[in-house]
Amino acid sequence: MDNDYLLKHQNVDVAQFSINRSYNRINYLKILDERFSPVNMEEDNLSQAISFNDWLSERCVPNSREGVARLLSKYKVEQIKQLMLYMKGLSLSDHFWIDRTPFNQKWENINMFDNRYDELMGQLLFDQKLKLVQSAENYQGQSPELTTGGSLRKHWTYKEVEHKSYLLKAGSKKDYQEPFNEYFSHLLSEELGFTHTPYLLEKQGKEYVSVCPCIADNKTEMVSAADIIRKYGVEKSYNAFVQFGQQKGCINFKDEVNQMIILDYLIDNIDRHWYNFGMLRDAQDGSWKGLIPIFDNGYSLWNKDYVDSRIISESQSFADSNEDCMKLLDITKYVKHIPNMVQLFERAFDCYPLPERKKEIRQGLIERVRDIERYFDESLKRQIN
Repeated sequence: MDNDYLLKHQNVDVAQFSINRSYNRINYLKILDERFSPVNMEEDNLSQAISFNDWLSERCVPNSREGVARLLSKYKVEQIKQLMLYMKGLSLSDHFWIDRTPFNQKWENINMFDNRYDELMGQLLFDQKLKLVQSAENYQGQSPELTTGGSLRKHWTYKEVEHKSYLLKAGSKKDYQEPFNEYFSHLLSEELGFTHTPYLLEKQGKEYVSVCPCIADNKTEMVSAADIIRKYGVEKSYNAFVQFGQQKGCINFKDEVNQMIILDYLIDNIDRHWYNFGMLRDAQDGSWKGLIPIFDNGYSLWNKDYVDSRIISESQSFADSNEDCMKLLDITKYVKHIPNMVQLFERAFDCYPLPERKKEIRQGLIERVRDIERYFDESLKRQIN
């Protein structure tokens, strides 16, 4: 016997679907609203079902996240998708959710932008010392945690004074560097005047975490570049992505994308895959607002690797390396001079707990800045000539 569900976007019925008992295959799919459908309507029924199942699976917290294995074992389920569906697939990134029989829920009553959510699930995933609730059925609260991507430990928290949600992310063993990288990237973006998502440092217990505000709200949602490719069949290239944004009426879209490329080059970000950038969409009329302010910069500055300024800075966005991505634009149009990156590093890593690693990164950054400044000077000379 299959499980029947209704994918909704706010109160709009988007798709009816059924999934088999093992939660690994869509057996039935009917698109009800093409505008907010997450799959390409030009595909045949089988391709749509496969694509929809991929979208649903990618909506789940990845199995690589610490704590997920413990959840699966405790609740005796094989896939996190089962728990995600049970908790309605609510997210703090977009306005999709999943209803089930008797199909009587309303967006106004359950969305987590206007209604408080239970932070217990996030705390359970973040801190494995906490005791799990007895069963999934006994967990009655709504939670955004099972739809929050990424492998790092993280959890959402709501700050009453600001009436806003914040995402807290920890660092990974053995260097615990990511929160400090996020803060460094924020300081550098501020110096450059780039549109970005702000990240600050905060100590939680005995460890440091990065803290950033929720990007989406009750009017605006995030759509990853990967989902744009899935839905619209956009070619996975710089020109095609920029053209899509411009065609959708986003006036400064190319400049926003170029700023992201420059920042990735400067900080040696090797994790700008197509789920780590995308576009903002008006959740009411479906219109597009522009690039999501640059976010998720933790895997930079030789994170989890040997520090060596000669290492090729790999890219997962528009070319094989960040250096090759830079060939798509003119840096001098966006950067008038290279900021004092070492000084910004000292500020960001002031309380970094591993002095030897900090010393290595600092020396590597000094050497990398020389290469960056050389590249910048050569770009200026080309403009003059």
